Amino acid sequence: MYIVLGRTDPMGSGFETSSSRAPRRRDYRALIAVLAIQTFANQMAGSFWLVYLVSPPQSLPFAVAVLVWVIGFGIAACTVLVVARGQPNRATPTMTMGLSIMALGHVAFATLPPLWGMVIGGLCFGLYIPLFWLPLNSLIVSETNVANRAGRLAGITATFAITGVLGPILGGLIAASAGYRLVFALSAAIVAANLVAVRGLAQVDEVHSYSVDFRRIGRRTALAFTGQGGVDGLASAATPLGSFLFTSASLELGLLFALFSLAAGVAAIGWFSMTSAVAPSFIYTILVDRSEADVPAVTATRELVLNVSRTVALLGGLVVLASGGDVYSLYLLIGGVILLEALAR
Repeated sequence: MYIVLGRTDPMGSGFETSSSRAPRRRDYRALIAVLAIQTFANQMAGSFWLVYLVSPPQSLPFAVAVLVWVIGFGIAACTVLVVARGQPNRATPTMTMGLSIMALGHVAFATLPPLWGMVIGGLCFGLYIPLFWLPLNSLIVSETNVANRAGRLAGITATFAITGVLGPILGGLIAASAGYRLVFALSAAIVAANLVAVRGLAQVDEVHSYSVDFRRIGRRTALAFTGQGGVDGLASAATPLGSFLFTSASLELGLLFALFSLAAGVAAIGWFSMTSAVAPSFIYTILVDRSEADVPAVTATRELVLNVSRTVALLGGLVVLASGGDVYSLYLLIGGVILLEALAR
């Protein structure tokens, strides 16, 4: 309970408390603001996690450094299975826990030796994904209807595109002048501030019960999400590795990461970008339209499929690299996997 100072109770009690008003849900704009802050912080720092690990004086081999994402995606899949057991989950405490863990992940990179930072950071990232994204996606869907759902869910994709341009540029600027560790520390502070915002915006105790049910999403849609996850996993290795072919300087890398995000956001490089950036939003919209009564279940199932396929695809990409393949081989794999997204129904 909290007291709103300066508002007089018409019955003469002096002040109006929160219990005297009907609780109000977080609206779409508030949720997108939370999303924007979070993705900005993660793009600003996470884009450079792998870059930091392979740069001097850390100088970890690329095949070792990329394990940060293998750990992250693998832990995320396992965490979905733990969360999605049909038990009620309160949205605000769950999101708060996820954000707290993510802030610790950035702190780990800022303060720990490289290998420990990689392990702890990857672990925190994997725990954060379901704890934050399952309730956030469910809350955003609750603020949509059939008439506006496609546009509002596309707002998630647009937010990623915008923050994917701005975050890496700012991160690169800071890293060039003050080092990567400051970037990670600032990102931790932004995530912590977002945690405060999430708790401050909580006005009603929203509860979801998650479960995994592949029958609800269907075989073809599951394959489409497999394609989406495969692209994410392979791109987590291909994007930085491809960028290293051009430069290893932090600012220039930030600009390259921003360029890749911008290209995906506006579909400037044809069908590949259109499919990888736009299709996931519409696949999720189609799924929600036909499963409005089961949004937590289909959201959890989707999250499981995405993270399993991210992990498997990334491991497959590492096998290709270990077998003598190069970054162009990874992009060929992405071109094949992405075709699965066309199977959505």
